[in-house]
Amino acid sequence: MSHDATNWASKQRGISCAEARVLWHLSDCHNPVFGCYPKQEYLADACEIDERSVRRCLASLREKGLVNWVEQRDGKNRKANRYSLAFEPGFRRFEGSESAENEPDNLSASNPASTGQDCTLQPDSNDALNRTPESSIEPVREPVIEPVTERGSAREVSEDDPKALRKRFQALIVGRHDNPWPDVLSSAPEWAFQQFVKLSPEERLRAEERRDAYLAACPKLQSGEHKGKPRSAALGVYLRDRMFDLVDAIAPQVVRGQAEKRRQEEAIPVAPFGPIWAGKRALALLDGPIDIELPDNLLELAVETYNRLCRSNVPTKSWLETRGIVVDGNELVFPPNYREQEGRRRECDGGYPEAHALDKLAKERGRGAADARFCILAYLCEAVPVGSETYERWRAYHQQMNWPFVPDPGGMRVVYFPKGGPEGLREFEIAARAALRVERGDDDAA
Repeated sequence: MSHDATNWASKQRGISCAEARVLWHLSDCHNPVFGCYPKQEYLADACEIDERSVRRCLASLREKGLVNWVEQRDGKNRKANRYSLAFEPGFRRFEGSESAENEPDNLSASNPASTGQDCTLQPDSNDALNRTPESSIEPVREPVIEPVTERGSAREVSEDDPKALRKRFQALIVGRHDNPWPDVLSSAPEWAFQQFVKLSPEERLRAEERRDAYLAACPKLQSGEHKGKPRSAALGVYLRDRMFDLVDAIAPQVVRGQAEKRRQEEAIPVAPFGPIWAGKRALALLDGPIDIELPDNLLELAVETYNRLCRSNVPTKSWLETRGIVVDGNELVFPPNYREQEGRRRECDGGYPEAHALDKLAKERGRGAADARFCILAYLCEAVPVGSETYERWRAYHQQMNWPFVPDPGGMRVVYFPKGGPEGLREFEIAARAALRVERGDDDAA
């Protein structure tokens, strides 16, 4: 996947929620080296919509100048489309006057070798966007580093596949977070690839997982044009001598430090009443309340609390009204369903700890932080003017669901909520959870 692509997609405005989901998952399949070749079947499954809706969204996104694609042919036979995204250098919008055959392939690395196709595919006459379900192309991710326990069957299939091994080796060269292997082009990369092939499946996985930790543990050059770069062994030597197995012994603190640094670099701000704040708060409410246990002697405790407030000369009117209790002489009269009412009141006041933490941040006008994967929420939420009809509908919906409403925004003119009002909350939840699930699976973000 490409962080630049997904970050760009999450910032787009003026498109529907369905189009936003398609654009985000399309960007998630983008790789600056190999291109972008997702199947529509994959996009439909990832976005939880049908393939016809995917095609409709792709056509709309192309009309809005956010994506383009090239119909590639081998004679009369179609090959897989290559998608281009508007943030890429040299991107050209699709012009309605152009035919599909004349659309420009305006991305780098678009030569035939980059398509990943070695076979001729038959055209699908019923698909205007040249969907090729027979294609073996899957979304390219950067790099493929997965625990064997999560996708063991896929790993077993690819271990003897030369193309899959070549892609993994190229990912090992390029690295993540702008961290390519030093001087790899001048140190016999083909010989290094042979050393990668000779490793066992478990050793290859360790070599990939510990790559960045090894480079971080190497001493840095102090002078010259490569000052600050790691003085590492050649990639082939790293693989041949299994130097990745030394990392745990010599630099456990480096591993922890790099992980912490990465988390800090990828953190994004969470402004009170803003879109990410609102998205995280909505998801916390949708998760449901934690269990609230009521004491058996609930009525006796209420009487004790009331008497203590009276002895302290604390006004009790508000306390009584919120509980529906009436004072009759020296006696407290409780409503028939007092226990049920009190359970709902306590659930609203304390049953959503994550939402309450965000509310506390807003009351104190503080500023929080969240993992970068939550940036998708910025698109899925919208500004709602305080006191507007939509704002009051949100208030009524919170009351209906027994959710705590947002704190007093003070002088703020707008507060963010999920797009589409309470009626769009289900679509927001599907889009947000799908996007966050993909990010967590790819990056092990927690």
